[in-house]
Amino acid sequence: MTFVRLARLDEHWLLAAMLPPLHGAIWGGFGSALSRSLMLAHLGLFLLWQPIWRSDERLDPKTAAAFIVFAFAFVAWMSGWLVFLWLLVLIGLIGGRVFVDRRERLAYGVALFVLVGELVIGTTSQAFSVPLPADVERLFYVGLLLTPLLLLTIPVPKRPAEQPVDLFHALTAATLTAVLALGALLVMYRTGESYPVAVLQTLVGIAAFLFAMSWLLTPRPGFSGLGQLWTRYLLNVGSPFEQWLARLAHAARQHSEPEPFLEAAMSQLANLPWVEGCAWTSPAGEGRAGRETRYANPLPGEELSVTLYTRRSPGPALLLHAKLLSQVIGFFYAAKRAQRALARQAHLQAIHETGARVTHDIKNLLQSLYMMGTVLQETDPRRAGEAHALVRRQLPHLTHRLQLALDKLRSPGETSSGVELGSLQAWWRELADRHAADGVAFAGGVAVDRDLPVDFLDSVTENLIENARVKRQAEPGIEVRVTLVDDGATLRLSVCDTGTPVPPAVAASLFREPVDSKSGLGIGLFQAARQAEGLGYRLALTRNEPGAVCFELSGG
Repeated sequence: MTFVRLARLDEHWLLAAMLPPLHGAIWGGFGSALSRSLMLAHLGLFLLWQPIWRSDERLDPKTAAAFIVFAFAFVAWMSGWLVFLWLLVLIGLIGGRVFVDRRERLAYGVALFVLVGELVIGTTSQAFSVPLPADVERLFYVGLLLTPLLLLTIPVPKRPAEQPVDLFHALTAATLTAVLALGALLVMYRTGESYPVAVLQTLVGIAAFLFAMSWLLTPRPGFSGLGQLWTRYLLNVGSPFEQWLARLAHAARQHSEPEPFLEAAMSQLANLPWVEGCAWTSPAGEGRAGRETRYANPLPGEELSVTLYTRRSPGPALLLHAKLLSQVIGFFYAAKRAQRALARQAHLQAIHETGARVTHDIKNLLQSLYMMGTVLQETDPRRAGEAHALVRRQLPHLTHRLQLALDKLRSPGETSSGVELGSLQAWWRELADRHAADGVAFAGGVAVDRDLPVDFLDSVTENLIENARVKRQAEPGIEVRVTLVDDGATLRLSVCDTGTPVPPAVAASLFREPVDSKSGLGIGLFQAARQAEGLGYRLALTRNEPGAVCFELSGG
């Protein structure tokens, strides 16, 4: 057990121990008892070294029995061709290993050199009865026997984790080695040269071919390389991929709704040369295009499931290509559905915000009407003329505000209310007159009269005054003061009261989102702050302490 654990940690030692028995089995003569015994020992060491099964797992009885049967059958019918194929398997397993450390690549490169030498010189010459010069045979016999000892001198790091085998690299290494051996035989019989010379000639030819392919596959200025052509071929299996995408994008621009786009996209898919028809299932229903065949290829998806009908059974590459095309259509379709959902949500949000804003404006209008009615009821009959004059002055203003609220209801999210310009001085005077009986103090004034968005100023100021008035009902005795400072370039309008401060939790999100509050603060200030930002103003809570709570609107 200790030996097996150590062998798993130092598998290059196992590799060094596995190669000499293989060398003895090949050079000891096929069919002899010594050759079969050495091959059996080699297969046992291979089972400890192999990279196919994880080293930390136990082999199940069926797998172990199958390998034992294979080993004894291999030894019983051992021949040159079996050893030739077995060496190709070993070359593929070693050549396909994926390494990160440079010392590991060096160690397995030495092992790969030994295996290639065993196949090309030892096995091929014996399997095809090719005579070798005595000095060449002696050189390779001794060299291939001693070379595995180099593995013991390479300090490969110990890693118990498994190392994967790349299938493409494994097939490439095994194929090139087989081409080298068989090509050398062909050159020898064709030219009459000795086998070692034919091996060298074949090796030079393969090296020249690999160099030419690497040169052609490498992009350079003015030449993109054959790699791009290969990639383009993979993406154009059965259809011009770029042209199909261009037509799909055109259909996406032409149809704004998801269902008409899906029908157009599926019609394009059914018009491909290797496709006869298709059927699909989407959240909106089912559809068909083209005709059905007996070759149905289901392509499931999250929102869109497609069944593709082809003229003949498609191969794996074509089926993967079809799945890619259906996924592209699915992504476009999902984007169209999301776009429609966002448009509906934006429309509903505009209606909601407009309704909330109009409700707040109508609340202020009703409050103003209530104050006017209170003034008329409480005015001394001897001063009724002054009260009626005040009402006549305010009614046009209230009518105008009511008309603006109706305009918002007619076109949610599209009104331009709040940007009508008017005299700042006249607006300030009318504001003070409207609230003369409310117990609201007004201070400051206009240095230079100019035109500003008075409807917006009126909406924000009425909102702040109304909040202060509601607060005064809960806290009798507090004072409310409205201050205007305008020097012709910058406007500063503040509404202050002497009540309790706004709670910190409410103040933190007062202008960023609607908040719940018994004092009336919430949606009105949120909408006022958004409107102020759109017009280049800023609404903020500048002071929030007991006896001094101030909201200020500032801007140009």
